This record gives sequence, structure tokens and C-alpha cells, in this order.
Amino acid sequence: MTSLRTLLPAPLRALRWRLAWVRQTPAYAEAPLATLGRALRFTLAELGGGEITARTKDGLVLATMPNNFSSFAMAVAGARDPLIWAFIRRRLGPGAVVVDAGANVGAYTLPAARLVGPAGRVIAFEAHPATFGFLARNVAANGLANVTALNLALGAGPGRVAMAFSPANPGETHVATAAETRTTEVAMVALDDALEGQGLGAVDYLKIDVEGFELPVLRGAARTIAASPGIVIQTELQPRHAGRYGHRIEDIAALLRGLGLDPHGLRPDGGTVRLEGTLRGDVLWMRPPAP
Repeated sequence: MTSLRTLLPAPLRALRWRLAWVRQTPAYAEAPLATLGRALRFTLAELGGGEITARTKDGLVLATMPNNFSSFAMAVAGARDPLIWAFIRRRLGPGAVVVDAGANVGAYTLPAARLVGPAGRVIAFEAHPATFGFLARNVAANGLANVTALNLALGAGPGRVAMAFSPANPGETHVATAAETRTTEVAMVALDDALEGQGLGAVDYLKIDVEGFELPVLRGAARTIAASPGIVIQTELQPRHAGRYGHRIEDIAALLRGLGLDPHGLRPDGGTVRLEGTLRGDVLWMRPPAP
């Protein structure tokens, strides 16, 4: 028998766990009623099923499709991952170079561009054309001249790749497997080559959110990583996502350790602690400080 809940629109089905997430954010602690109000307004806008335009708590203009948690989080709380952003704000400043691999509609790109300022640069890669359209519009609407948005997939080298996209969950857009048929083909490049084309060699922060395709992306970024002694690499490691390509988290970790980087987790204050053992979820990779 079909439950009443399954008959509800997707935004309403997600509202319970979304509100649980909201109540854990610094934005809610600072202004609970205003934060809940933004959450409800965004959810109501999603019920229309079309494009949504919102203004974030930090004043950024954000156009997005519905059912995209990254957009909801940014519009409501100002950040997709508040703990990571506490770390980023401590780590980066004006003039830094940030690469956003898997930029979505700009949940990291837009605030990063503000943080690094006119002297810094943000290079944002988003493979799916529909999502890229929102990213490009958001960059333009916020007047972020220090952002270069590229409609490209990242991998170990140049080529073409199919992207799987679901309107029910745009945040899980990913490189398609052979079994997936509803796909869009896009160009793929190695990050090393793409950054060389932008006149960049070293990077301060590399955020990778590619739904399991981390290993090829990192293989194509080895030259950049080696040339960036102070780089921080942000990964979201999920075995089931990596497994769709026959990859293992252990292989990703071995590649990064081979480049001299150690895995770190986040403390509640935005600081980090070195991780041992099994790696899951958000992991920050950094080289140890020079003696």
C-alpha cells in the first residue's frame, strides 16, 4: 500500500531531515526564527517545480533548480558545509587560488570568490550543461569577475564522458556507468591541462565533489598538487560512490599520501585533527608543516 508520505512532493518529503540539519547550523544558533523562515520560504518556492531565485543570508543572489540540497543549504544557512567553511575562512584570504571541481550551482564558488577577493581566483568546473547554466548565471548576477566557470568534466585526461542527471536529486549528478542510459555527453579534461590553459600552476584549495570519480580527477591533477606545497584538498569519500567505477577509498588515499598529503577531519571550532584508519565522508588533505 502506498503511504501518504510517498504522495507528498519531494521538497515536503525532505523537509523533516532538512530542518534537522538546519537546527545544527551556526545560522540557526544566531537567528533561529529568521533561519527557519528562509528554510520554509525556499521549500515553498520549490513546490512550484520550476526555477527558484533566492537571496542568501549573506546577500548573494542564487538561482537554482528545485530538489538541490546544496542550494537549500546555501540559501538558508549561508554554507553547504558550515564546519568546512569555518576552516576555509581561517585558512584562505585575499589573493588565494581556489578550484571547485563539481561546482553545482555555486555553493562553494560564490562565497569563495568573495573570500579571496579581486586579487584571488576561483576556477569552477561543472560538467552538466543544465547545472552549469545556473552556475554561470549566479557568477554573473553577483558580479564575480574573479571566477572562471568552465562547462567541463574532470578526469585523468582529455576525452568525452556521459553524465547521469536526476531532477529528483541534482546534487548526485555523476559520470555515468555503462548501465545508465539517460545521460548527456560532455567534454572531459585533466585538471593539470585546464589550469595550465588558465595560466595557473599552483593552487591553495582544491575542493572535489564528483560523486565517486575522485581517483581519475586526482590522477589528472598530480602535476598541480606537486607544484602546490601548501595546498588543501577537500574530498567527500563514499565507498558506494567510488564503487560504481570499481574504485576503492584506499586507492584514493594511497595516491594522495604518495603526493605527501595526510588526511584530516574537522573539529567543531573549525580546526583539524589528523585521521587514522578508515576514511569516510569529508576529509581534508594537507602536507605536514615544514620543520
